Amino acid sequence: MADYTAPFHAPRMTDAEFKRMREKYIEKHGYTVTVPALTDIIHIIPFKPMTSEETRLWKARKYDEIPSGRRADIRAEKARKKRKFLAMLGDPSPDIAQSAGAILTSIDDAQDAVSTLACIGLIVAALIGGPVAAAVLGPLGLILGAASLMQMINPYSHIRKLLKTSSTGRGAKKNLEKLTDKNPFSKKAKLKLAKKLLKYRPSLGNALEALQTTDQIYGVGVSLGPIVGFAQSALSGAVRTAAGEKVEWEKGWPEKSEAEQAAAAAIVASAMANMTTWHSDKDDEMRSILSAGVAMQILHDPLTEWNPIDHIENIGSYLVQAPPPTDPLTREIMEEEGIDPETVSVWPGTDKQWLSIDDIQEQVQRHAAANLKHYAEQNAHDLGAWNALNAASDMALNFLSAMEGPDQIVIDYIRTERIIITIFDNGWEYPEDITEPQILKFEDWCEVHEYMDTSPSAKDIWNYARIFCGFEWLRSPNEFR
Repeated sequence: MADYTAPFHAPRMTDAEFKRMREKYIEKHGYTVTVPALTDIIHIIPFKPMTSEETRLWKARKYDEIPSGRRADIRAEKARKKRKFLAMLGDPSPDIAQSAGAILTSIDDAQDAVSTLACIGLIVAALIGGPVAAAVLGPLGLILGAASLMQMINPYSHIRKLLKTSSTGRGAKKNLEKLTDKNPFSKKAKLKLAKKLLKYRPSLGNALEALQTTDQIYGVGVSLGPIVGFAQSALSGAVRTAAGEKVEWEKGWPEKSEAEQAAAAAIVASAMANMTTWHSDKDDEMRSILSAGVAMQILHDPLTEWNPIDHIENIGSYLVQAPPPTDPLTREIMEEEGIDPETVSVWPGTDKQWLSIDDIQEQVQRHAAANLKHYAEQNAHDLGAWNALNAASDMALNFLSAMEGPDQIVIDYIRTERIIITIFDNGWEYPEDITEPQILKFEDWCEVHEYMDTSPSAKDIWNYARIFCGFEWLRSPNEFR
């Protein structure tokens, strides 16, 4: 196991610095992100957010004062939002119909965070292109679990043939580590000591002191969104005590920047979106995952400097408001449907506008990791999904680092990958006369180690193959390449 190396997180900056950087970025790139080493462009934001002047004119119904092309774009965006909203209102699940306003608000807040924070380069930092992405988007797919990884050394596997990489040795090991470096289904992490999280909730802290894949840690991080964004939410009046009293802004609490405000809204929106099984399209989910990743990059240093768990007693009992919609088109749609935008948002899966941090945490943790895996399964060869999952893995590690410190984090990989790395380190490969039943027997043995969470030595791997599977590993001429 290795100690933690921090993913990218954001530098602190003033609002003026942030504004200049954002304007410069939008002038050059607009609202798209080009993936490094690929010609593909991910259209992260399909609609350019309305400016304050456009919003003023739209609310005043002075439509003719908005250029015709832009007016058409705004109307198309409103129609898209309305179709989505009405579809949720008509959903056969009462939970979805009741939560339509909150879900649409969470989608708006995620989109706003991505468009607001893309200028700092945070989203680009999460993107990976080139041969690594090509391998995953091609034959491997996004769920790089034990079964997929075993196919990389199986000479009968079509995946092994399509990858066209070294079969063993240093080159194969290097390629494997690149493939799995940011994959939340094969990368594992744990905390040496979860001091703060044990204080908040002992069962949660104990769980994070055991190795688990980063998709599970992502689920925990998202579930604690209201704690991560506590200071910003408290200042805006979106947090109350258990008795329903407003939380007073105290001296010593950190001032919030514009970037941190957007990040806090995004992390709470991500929690709200994961209160139930995901019910929107893949692009909305991509933006929700990316926004959570970007939000943790922004909030990493502020959370390290001032952690609410250290300063707020019984923080889990505090009530957090389901964010009401702020997007002018979303509010207009609701008003046209006779719905009050100020009271429409309730926490999904409940009928409550205010819910305790403990209740939110429990509900989100039940769904967030499952939603992430379902998204990966449904979009197994999609470039946007690949990079969203990279962001999810980074979000998980940044969350642990911000909560407990980078020195408390240990990184590892699933047991199957450890077995394959041992095989690569020794320059072994299957002999030319290997049979499929022999390979299957060896893979079954690896699966037992995965289930038992144990790591066999090189000697164990050699002996099991020779004694129980009836073959000896061949030392490859590519051993040192």
